[in-house]
Amino acid sequence: MNADLPLYQQVADRIAQLIHDRVYEPGERLPSIRDVHADFSVSINTAREAFRVLEDRGVVEARSQSGHYVRTGPLVCDDDGMEFPVITGSAPLSRTADRLTRRVLTDSMRRGWINLATAEPPADLLPGRRLAELTARALRRDPHRAVAYELPPGPELLRAEIAKRVARGGVNAAVDDILVTAGCLEAVFVSLLTVCRAGDSVLIESPGFYLFHQLLDRLGLKAVEVPSRPGTGVDPDDVRTALDAGPIRAALLTANFSNPTGGTIPEDRKREIGRILAQHGVFLIEDDIYGEMAWDMPRPASLAAFADPARTVLCSSFSKSVSPGYRIGWVTGGADLVERAIHTKLVTSAAVSTPAAVGISEFLAGGGYDRWIRSARRHYRSTVPRLREAIAESFPAGTRSTRPAGGMVIWVVMPAGVDSVEAYERVRREGVAFAPGPVFSLHGAFANCLRINATDWSSEIDTAVRRIGAVASDLARESVATVIPGGIGSGTSG
Repeated sequence: MNADLPLYQQVADRIAQLIHDRVYEPGERLPSIRDVHADFSVSINTAREAFRVLEDRGVVEARSQSGHYVRTGPLVCDDDGMEFPVITGSAPLSRTADRLTRRVLTDSMRRGWINLATAEPPADLLPGRRLAELTARALRRDPHRAVAYELPPGPELLRAEIAKRVARGGVNAAVDDILVTAGCLEAVFVSLLTVCRAGDSVLIESPGFYLFHQLLDRLGLKAVEVPSRPGTGVDPDDVRTALDAGPIRAALLTANFSNPTGGTIPEDRKREIGRILAQHGVFLIEDDIYGEMAWDMPRPASLAAFADPARTVLCSSFSKSVSPGYRIGWVTGGADLVERAIHTKLVTSAAVSTPAAVGISEFLAGGGYDRWIRSARRHYRSTVPRLREAIAESFPAGTRSTRPAGGMVIWVVMPAGVDSVEAYERVRREGVAFAPGPVFSLHGAFANCLRINATDWSSEIDTAVRRIGAVASDLARESVATVIPGGIGSGTSG
């Protein structure tokens, strides 16, 4: 404690640090005033004043006849102020959104920049050394394997381990009905090529993962956007409305901890969406890459568990949990679909990376994955609240952020009139990258929104988030000034 401060502030700072370090969790009851009086050897009045300071800071809240509790955090993002698409048919990818996406991705790879733009786990969190050891050991036993083709569907041992993973999401997959791919994006690419033809329409989420927009555009597929809400993801009524409006070949959805909002479709709604898709004869392509990244809840069921298996393809990978660089993903689904996907993989990228597949196989078979995934869940459970706290303290008044139950990203909705692209242009001059809202929409919507990668926390990251918040606050003030009569930029003469 800082001896230069009044004693009550020293006590307040110590309790705030305990909350920051997650000794006391959001919503948890704090020690009583009498406990603080005894534990810190201070007077009752000093303890009471320390809690008053913490209340003023917004760190704790007092509950009548119950005591003081850790506040549950900043305002949670809801549907208010979010510009959802009106379902009017398919829409092309905006060239402006396309260029912005590529610029953000380029910036995110620049050496020395603070990358809050891409959902990439920090290297220190991943089992890089263990994977390298297991890979080297396996290839020393069979060195010829490392230089030979591993043709689709991929190593049987790896597929057997993947079958165990997908079963946890309620999907029963035979080993022969699993195709190993180069990450989840290739899994989705292969799946789209398998079930769709150029000119087909595909249902997607809005806001939704920006590379899916790029993928559909390059394949000549038409996108039909439906809202994905921060809490509950895609609503069955929106799916039904879109399918009733015109022919749609496939639905590309992320039901668990969707990117960017973190929403998870409740199980009863998953069941209803599965029924609607089956009724209309629409293929489901599910991206379940975040399915195992739940923090304080059981692993949610995959949407695929409630869909027609003959028209369902489930895609995922180990990129968010074990290693992005190893690029090991998979496709599973109905036997006929997987057989066709295997042929598609064969004629597009031919083979699986043998060393990567062997290394991941050894890691899974040895039981390392389950230990590591528990560690990753604890890590994100800690980093996301820290970044939300920085957002709450530095962004303009009225800003809301998602409080996901899993995954690793935060969706931020700022007051209307705050342009996230302009904010990006200003902070990128300082070597900071984040993902502006318009990249998550085909037509550049969500101008007052942004996504922050919450995979890690450090003083540098905290400073970068607060810098984004300061720029957003400047833009909020400038926006108000332009609409107040006589204000700067109002167009009135003096």
